[in-house]
This record gives sequence, structure tokens and C-alpha cells, in this order.
Amino acid sequence: MTHYRPRPPSAARSRRGFALIAVLWVITALAALLGVALATTRLGTLTTRNRVLLARDRWAAEACLAIAAARWADHQLADTATIELGRSTRCRWLVEDPAAKLNVNTADPEVLRALLTSLAPKRNSVDSFVAGVVERRRRDPLTDARALTGFPGFDTAWSHVLTVDGAGTINLSAAPAAILAVLPGMTPEAVERVLRRRTFGPKLTDLDALAADLSPPARARLLESYPDLARQVATTPPQLLVFADGWVAGQVDDLRATIELLVVPLEGRLAVIRRRSW
Repeated sequence: MTHYRPRPPSAARSRRGFALIAVLWVITALAALLGVALATTRLGTLTTRNRVLLARDRWAAEACLAIAAARWADHQLADTATIELGRSTRCRWLVEDPAAKLNVNTADPEVLRALLTSLAPKRNSVDSFVAGVVERRRRDPLTDARALTGFPGFDTAWSHVLTVDGAGTINLSAAPAAILAVLPGMTPEAVERVLRRRTFGPKLTDLDALAADLSPPARARLLESYPDLARQVATTPPQLLVFADGWVAGQVDDLRATIELLVVPLEGRLAVIRRRSW
């Protein structure tokens, strides 16, 4: 019987096989390179687009600050409606009075402790927080209110009454009742008179006007602490925080630029003493 033996492939067939494999590898490599190139192009296009949008956002925020300054000169700074700047570019500003809150950098520790206890009466937490803040401000003043959340004992119920900005005084025309109640010489009657004047007038211009509006016992209590109280309060905001947001409406990325100014309100203009942006 004759046995069949397959013939070994010829050298030419082997070369053709290697050539085919090499071509396939080249095609694969080119496809990979093309994919990388397309991804890089898309990323570059997206980056360029975001840069253009952010530039428009910053321009809008700057425009809002200019408008806010003009509104201050016209005594209309509180008018903070969203403004259409054209081509779906919009801006809005927000004004905060730091003197409507208690400045942890300057507040008397006992006043700070009394306020926090009235809002969240956990004595151990309050003591830990106040001690941490006092120790920190001996070294360096706090510059960002968000850092307060990192102190031991912090309670979120305190966020709306604490600040790190401003001159350190309390604006009687803006501070909430909880803050007014812990100030020296401020009886419940005095707090009620301050709140009533905000609603019905006349506008409170100084402590003497408040004292004249009190009953004899409440007036005597206020006058006993008059020097200390006068050092801690004001009837107009010494400083203001102005936040301006700029954005392009309809963008999926929700990109926007924010500029924060700490200003001193003067007659006819806002004097900038600090600027931050993000």
C-alpha cells in the first residue's frame, strides 16, 4: 500500500503567508492610529469649545459686575434679575451683607458660644468648635467660610449665621434675631424694636434712636452695655460681598464663571478691596 505524505509548503507560499500577516498587522496598526487621531481631534475640539464657552462666561460675569456698579450708583443694587446679554449669554449677581452674620475671626468667644448654643444646644460640640476657631484665628484669620466645616463640633445649622468676611461689626438693619439676641444689652424688647423698625420704619440710624424707642427698664439695660454694644454694631453695611455669575444658556456642560468681590460701599461707587474668581 502506498502512503500519502503531504508536501511541505514551498518557500514562495510561506513568503506569501508572512506577507499577508504583515499586511494585516499594518492595517490594524493604522486603524489604531486613526482611532487615536480621531479621539485626539475630538478632545481638542471639545477643549477648544469649552475654552470659548468659559471665555464667554467670564466676559458675562465681568459685564454683570459693571452693571451692578452702575445699579449701585442708582441705588438699585438689590435688583438682581437675570440679564440677557445676547446670543444666549446671561449673567446674574447676588449681594450679601457680611455684617448680617457673625464674623468668627473677630467675634467675642462668649458671644459666639451663646449664639451657637441657641441654635444647636450641644455644649460639648459648641465648646470644641469655639476652641478650635479661637486657636486658629490666633495664628491666621480664616479666609474661606467653607473651612468652618472642618472644625470639630461643627453643625450645619450654624452655616447661615457665620462668616469670615466683613469688618466684624453686626448690622442692626440686617442681622437675624438670633444674632441680635446675644449682643450685650439687647433685651427681647430691644430685638423686637429693631425688627419692627425694619418692617414699618422709621429706619434705625444709631443706638441712641433705638434707646429712645425702649421702655425705661430695657433702655437702662442697653445703656449699661452701651460702650461694648456700640463697638460691635452698625446700622449700615460697612462692606458687601458681590457675586457675579456668567453662563451660556442651553449648554449641556453647565459651564459658568463666578467672580466674587468684597467691596466697601461708598457714595456713587463700590470700592473693591478683594477679588476672587472660579
